[in-house]
Amino acid sequence: MNLRVLEVLVAFGCLALFIVLLVMLPSVLVGMEGLAYVFALIVFIAVLSTAGYMVDKMTA
Repeated sequence: MNLRVLEVLVAFGCLALFIVLLVMLPSVLVGMEGLAYVFALIVFIAVLSTAGYMVDKMTA
């Protein structure tokens, strides 16, 4: 698979995960909405970083 296409797919997948987390976590963590948004951001950054590392590892 073309590397650019793979990177774009990973980015859109991570963005979709971030949107789902932003919608779902505040309803799960009732009373801690602010913490839910921070947790969603942390998970997004971790998943995007891990995916980027894995794509980079595949090309090397």
